Amino acid sequence: MILVTGANGFVGAAIVEFLIDHDREVCGLVRTTSDLRRLETLDVTLRYADIEEMDALEKAVAGCDTIIHSAARASDWGSREVFHQANVGGVENVIEAARRSGTVRSIIHLSTANVAGYGTRDATEDMASRDRLRFHYSRSKLDAEQTALQLCRAYGLQLTILRPSAVYGPGDWKWSYEMVRRIAQGSWPLVSGGRAISTPLYIDNLSRAIDLTLRHDGTGGVYNITDGVTVSWREFSELIASHLGVRPRFLNIPYPVALSAGVLMESLNRLPFFHGEPMATRYRVIRGAKDFHYSIERAKEQLGYQPDTDLDAHLRATVEWYRSVSP
Repeated sequence: MILVTGANGFVGAAIVEFLIDHDREVCGLVRTTSDLRRLETLDVTLRYADIEEMDALEKAVAGCDTIIHSAARASDWGSREVFHQANVGGVENVIEAARRSGTVRSIIHLSTANVAGYGTRDATEDMASRDRLRFHYSRSKLDAEQTALQLCRAYGLQLTILRPSAVYGPGDWKWSYEMVRRIAQGSWPLVSGGRAISTPLYIDNLSRAIDLTLRHDGTGGVYNITDGVTVSWREFSELIASHLGVRPRFLNIPYPVALSAGVLMESLNRLPFFHGEPMATRYRVIRGAKDFHYSIERAKEQLGYQPDTDLDAHLRATVEWYRSVSP
């Protein structure tokens, strides 16, 4: 039995659906307060626990042999303490529950390719360094990796770490939907003309990488996972516009102006009378202005990972989903 944590999220639900479609025995870990709409059409057993509640988590893990740890705080805004508690504390609890279960043999931990930093093309898994990381999210994910490695080594558990790049596709309300919506409205910003390049990751390719890892019986190791496609933000945005059938109209913002705006909005949102996330952050600006480009040669060689590289088809499917759910 495979347990997927964070099963109600964009990534978690997609993994659950893929595994079910490929005849895997799978159950999903969710909170009692979770929004379960992404799972409504799936024939999946749910187990209820907060990863911060050890007793409930231990019961939820019982009888499973593999855990895919997808649950995390994935955001560009929040305090160091919040990120540490969710991402480092969360993986500590999941692995401790695995140890107590007596049945779990392997863990697949979803991290992020961003732990290798940015500004370098073909960044490898070996380039991860806390000194290169400026933001709480990336630092907490690297700390979570190191914690997972230490605990799994001590407990004799097989650990594989997958580092997805920017995941997008149907079902992603947080990034994909908002990007398509703003491109449709002609209000999508491009920093420095959108010249920076990235290696994005379509959600189905991530699910394929997980299936390959399971076929290799955990395999161990650390792997970047991307589509294997290099694309600039302008090219990516123009493809979306073409599938929307609209003329590409973007807000071109110089990097110094955008970064200053991000710093200002972050400062304002720290004031007591501001709530929610700022409209712009330093991370979002840097994400659009610097190269986020990662190598997947290790995954190809050791896992046999061969991603579907049809970027046009992936963006077409994303736009079709957007249309199907938009008012």
